[in-house]
Formats: sequence, structure tokens, C-alpha cells
Amino acid sequence: MNDNPLLALLGLEEHARKAANSTELGFVMVNDSRALASYRQAALLIDGEGLKAVSGVAGIETGAPFTLWLERIYKHLASDEIRKADSADLDRADAEEWAEWLPPHALLLPLKDRDGKRLGTLLLARDEEWTDQDIALLARASDFYGHAWAVLHHPSPITQWKQKLTGIPKWHLKLAAGIILALLFPVRLSVLAPAEVVAHNPAVIRSPMDGVIEKVHVRPNQPVAEGDLLFELDRTTLTGKLEVAKKALSTAQAELDQATQQAFFDTKAKGTLAVIRARIEERSAEAAQLEDLMARSQVKAPRAGVAVLDDPAEWQGRPVNVGEKVLAVASPNDVEVEAWLAPADVIALEKGDPVSLFLNAEPLSPVSAKLLYVTYEAIPQPDGTLGHRVRAELAKGELGPRLGLKGTARLDGHRVALIYWLARRPLAVVRNFLGM
Repeated sequence: MNDNPLLALLGLEEHARKAANSTELGFVMVNDSRALASYRQAALLIDGEGLKAVSGVAGIETGAPFTLWLERIYKHLASDEIRKADSADLDRADAEEWAEWLPPHALLLPLKDRDGKRLGTLLLARDEEWTDQDIALLARASDFYGHAWAVLHHPSPITQWKQKLTGIPKWHLKLAAGIILALLFPVRLSVLAPAEVVAHNPAVIRSPMDGVIEKVHVRPNQPVAEGDLLFELDRTTLTGKLEVAKKALSTAQAELDQATQQAFFDTKAKGTLAVIRARIEERSAEAAQLEDLMARSQVKAPRAGVAVLDDPAEWQGRPVNVGEKVLAVASPNDVEVEAWLAPADVIALEKGDPVSLFLNAEPLSPVSAKLLYVTYEAIPQPDGTLGHRVRAELAKGELGPRLGLKGTARLDGHRVALIYWLARRPLAVVRNFLGM
């Protein structure tokens, strides 16, 4: 130890600043600090890296008992301020080993950078108590030791990452881990589509021939029985044609009677009988056809159910073509869900995937269904826009909702991570924007 402590302090500072690397600087700290105060053992411990230098030792054995013990007690003794330490500061197991590894009185000098962040600790131990003069000189030395170490020591990227990670508060890490786990939680990929309750297998009633609807005899949602009259076509033209056909048939019948009487006296009259009979058959067939058309002009229900149609007043007087749909007869208990999926919302869906229908009338009571099919190509919707028709069947044995109720259907596909479920639409928008 130098007799002039200030000169020793200046010389030690010069050695520290001239150190070529952190290894040489560590050697100066644990060995040359005796110029300021006497001690028997010294060790340099760096936060996040462990033991870096020991007095009187050329190298550090990473797995040695002394190294492991010293790094273990450092976790309990490290402080941002200069402090004294002894075996009483440790738990019983580590305190019993103190006398084996270190002298009884230790002094911990924190090394800090310019920002005041602790980089590590210089531990000095000796047999006698530390005096105030020793502590003051060593505190000044620890100040320039910290600056020199910050300049020379460049930890590896892994060490830097560990230091940053250990510097994050634990509740931040727990929160981040919770968010990551939540984002990885599997959920069903789902889309929403406008939906309606429709008949499963309705009897479509079409116009049997060209004509004009004279009257509709049922109202929307009216229960009908099999054979009930639904609507009838205007029969004015048919009635006139039938009267003409009947008169022509009567005339041909009279001609046949007259020709039959003449055939007894005139052999030439016998030759006209076959012609007249053929004419009668033709007139009879024509009349029968017209009578059939007269009967068909009154359209009746093929089965029991409820009438599904628009306003009857809009149909009266409207000309229709043969095969044109006028209304339908559906069973009120045999219904299914029809939805229209926008092309941008199409996801991978398979038959049997769950479908939930939220009716506008009862939005808090969803109706469960199973997917039947999704049309491959987009087709025009009732409002004119393109969409994929979706059909889903309701649970068997349960009374379904009333025909015509509307709402929103949620179609659930396969399971994906929550983060994908949240980012799917934004990623699609970005992809379309960038043209990828």
C-alpha cells in the first residue's frame, strides 16, 4: 500500500484507463486495488455474466464450487450502493461456507456507467474491519472502474439480450406471455352472412299455361289443405273456344244422323259416314282438350301446408307464361336456413360445420344448424349483387323458427390461432392494396 493514498489513487486510475481490454482491466481491479487498501481476497462479478476475475488467479473455473458459491451469494448481496457484508447477511447454508471461501469482513463496491446503471460489483474481503478512509478511497476507485469497464467491455449479443430481458419487470413478462398464449389460443374461423328461414322442400306452384291470373284465393302464410283452390287464370277465351267446339260437335253429330238415314236409300251417302265420324272425333278431342284446360286454369294445392307468396293483389291481372312460378306450398315445420356469403368472406367450409342463426326477432337466442352446402360459384342474389348461396339444416326433432324470419348466420370453419382470426381481414385488405 502506498504511503500517499492520493498518489496511489491517481496511479491506479491511470492503470485502469490504460488497460487494453476488459480482461486486463479486471486484473487491475482485483489485484492492483491493494495500493489503496489492504485485503486478502478480491473478486469481480458482472451482472448477467457472473464471475469475471479473482485476485491471485490467472483464470476462472466456471463450474468450480467457489465460483458457484460466489455467484449464488452475489444475488443476495448485490446492491447499488457501497455496503459491508459478512456471513450474517446470508442464509444458514451459504453462511456456513463463508469461512471456507472468504475472510470475515467483505466490502461490495458497485461499478456503474455514466447513466448510473449498475454494471457489476467489486468484492473485497479481509480479516479486519473496513475503515472510513478505506471506503472513501475505494469508492472513488469504483467510480473510474465503472467508467473504464463500460468503455472496454462489449458483451455478446446473447448477453445483451439476457440483460435486457432480466431488466424487464416480471409482471411485464407475465403480461406478454399471457397475451402470446391468448393469441395462440385456437378458435374457429368464422364469417357472418345475412340469412333467412326458408322451406326445406316446398311444392312450387307454377302456371300450367299461358294466360292472365284472374284471382288469387289465398293469402301469404295461409294454411291450405290438399285440393284447396290457390288461384285461377282468366277463362274468357277458353270459354268462347269451348262453346264453339261444342256447337261444331253438335253440328257434326247432326250431319252424322242425317247421313246415316240417307245411307239406307243412297249408296253414295254411305261413303260420307267415315268422314263425318272422323270429324266428330276431332271435334270431341278439341272439346275435351278445352275442358281440360278449363279445369287446369283452376290451380289447386297438391299437398297441405302454408301458402308462400307475395302480395296477392300484385298477381291479379298479371300475364304469366307456362311454367312461371306463382307461389309455393311449404310445410311450416320443415324449414332450413338460407344465407348469402359475400365472395370476400368465403372460407374453407365443409358439410356438417356448425352454423348459428341469430334472428332479428330473437337476437339473444341463437338457432343451431349444420351446414349442407355452399355453392361453388357466386350467383346473383335477390338484391342483384353476387354471392354464394349457403344452405344449413336445423336440428332434427326440434320445432324450427317460422318461415320468412330473417337474421344473421355465423358460419364456423376449421380452428385457427386467435392472432390469425384477428389479422385475416386486415391482411387481406393490405394484400389487395399492395397487389400481392
